[in-house]
Amino acid sequence: MKVLVVNLKLKRVVIFPFLVYISVVLFVNFVSDDTILIGDRFIGNTYKGISHNYIPLTSIGTYLFNFQSYNFDTWFYNTFGNVLLFIPMGILLPILFAKQIRLLSTVVIIMLFSFTIETMQFITQLGVFNVDDIILNTIGGFLGYMILVLSKNMRRLYH
Repeated sequence: MKVLVVNLKLKRVVIFPFLVYISVVLFVNFVSDDTILIGDRFIGNTYKGISHNYIPLTSIGTYLFNFQSYNFDTWFYNTFGNVLLFIPMGILLPILFAKQIRLLSTVVIIMLFSFTIETMQFITQLGVFNVDDIILNTIGGFLGYMILVLSKNMRRLYH
């Protein structure tokens, strides 16, 4: 019974940061320096007319093998930024849904969430659909899940 109480307390503590995290992810993916706002409405951005990437590993390969052609910020954001952005989701989802969610379901939920973001970027033209972003986001979520599992295992070893 004591473990259940601790889990409920932990879930209550994690709910607000999770909601803030989701808000940050949505903001990062839909509001950029190039988004034009009038009043409180989006009216356009510079993504209109840019080609989307539907072929897996195309942009990942381009950024990794031609990194010298990009400034560091662009290179880092488009490779490791996507991974780092989704690590918290891989940690927070299993905490919030401890009894129902395991590795496979965590990865699938993250992949579907990322696919939804990319699809909405395509539909709204407030971003560029890139299948590689889905891959990198999913890797980030997987790494977050592994960090959570390793931290739980380390706690058991030292207690």
